[in-house]
Amino acid sequence: MAEEHRIKLTEGIVIKIVPFGAFVKTDTNEVGLVHISEISDTYVKDVNQFLKEGDIVTVRVIGRNKDGKLNLSIKAAKAAGGADGTPAAPVAEGSSPVQASAPSAPSARPSYSSRPFREKPVLSPFDMMMKRYLQDSQEYQVDKKKRTERKRG
Repeated sequence: MAEEHRIKLTEGIVIKIVPFGAFVKTDTNEVGLVHISEISDTYVKDVNQFLKEGDIVTVRVIGRNKDGKLNLSIKAAKAAGGADGTPAAPVAEGSSPVQASAPSAPSARPSYSSRPFREKPVLSPFDMMMKRYLQDSQEYQVDKKKRTERKRG
């Protein structure tokens, strides 16, 4: 039964936004959690930037937790594209995927799929070294502060 859920794509409605993800009610009337890490391929700082309550989204059931609750993923559903037998919408050259896809409901708010995709910038070797140096420096400062506070008692 777990394998059946891993391949299932389904539509759902976002019913609640929480800091760590969104609760989605699937078409089978089950409520599952889309964790913040499963919303997009890019970094998600705030769930509200990607989803709103009432949005209709396509999700993939990726499993169930110990309590039997659904674990859902928008990212996996997007990556699957047409893996369930439905072909992905073709994208013409020179147009973005947003323009090629039809909205899921004409009167509904824009869904997750209509949001633009933002790529991560490619860092040069110097930028990567500088980023690592800043992280190391910040970690050192935090450790130093903790050691100093312990000595003061």
